[in-house]
Amino acid sequence: MAKERGRPTFVRRNEKDLIAVATDALVSGFPNPERIGCPEARILDAVAGRRLTFSEVNDVVDHIATCSPCFDIYTGYRKKYCARHNWKRSIAVVALLAALAATWYLGRQVLPQVAKRPPQIAEVAPMTAVLDFHDRTAERSDQVQSSRPIAIPHLRRSLLSLQIRLPIGTEDGQYSIEFRRSAGQTVVQTTGTAKWDGTTETLSTRIDLRTVEPGQYTLALRKGAASWRQYSVFVD
Repeated sequence: MAKERGRPTFVRRNEKDLIAVATDALVSGFPNPERIGCPEARILDAVAGRRLTFSEVNDVVDHIATCSPCFDIYTGYRKKYCARHNWKRSIAVVALLAALAATWYLGRQVLPQVAKRPPQIAEVAPMTAVLDFHDRTAERSDQVQSSRPIAIPHLRRSLLSLQIRLPIGTEDGQYSIEFRRSAGQTVVQTTGTAKWDGTTETLSTRIDLRTVEPGQYTLALRKGAASWRQYSVFVD
């Protein structure tokens, strides 16, 4: 059995034909002042809103084409529906433009902030390093207690868990620690705690030398407001 075809609907092409026929007819004059055979307004509204099938609207179309008052009413309904459709389309376009403008504005606000972020140094496990100054005098830091020459220790340019063995006679407590250039400019500073472990006074600290230029530096230490004790150190 053949499938039943769907009922044809009243489409834009039929509407154009209607308007052409009705316009020609109205030129000849169909005033119909008595409104003989005129359909109800709701029927004209349904035709203008395309809520009737072609078979249902066929007789109404013939009447509209030969009745000037009905044609005027139909035309008014069509203008209303077209205006409503255009208004919805305009709202959609305005909403889209607003969304694009907001995205552009927020992008201009966020991107400069991202560009201005300072470079981050990846966090890694600190390396253990030891500086042994226990044989230096407590009064003059870079002077050894014997006559042998001073050996300047080396540190790697890394994140360090640093143990500093201080001269005998150094007190326990909190110490300020600075790495200084030859001109006295401080490039890195931190703090640490010194404790007596039974054999050596050891100052424990954590210091990041990854951004320090290679070369010779002065390591300066002091407790509270006491005088600085200074030691020479190479950073490789």
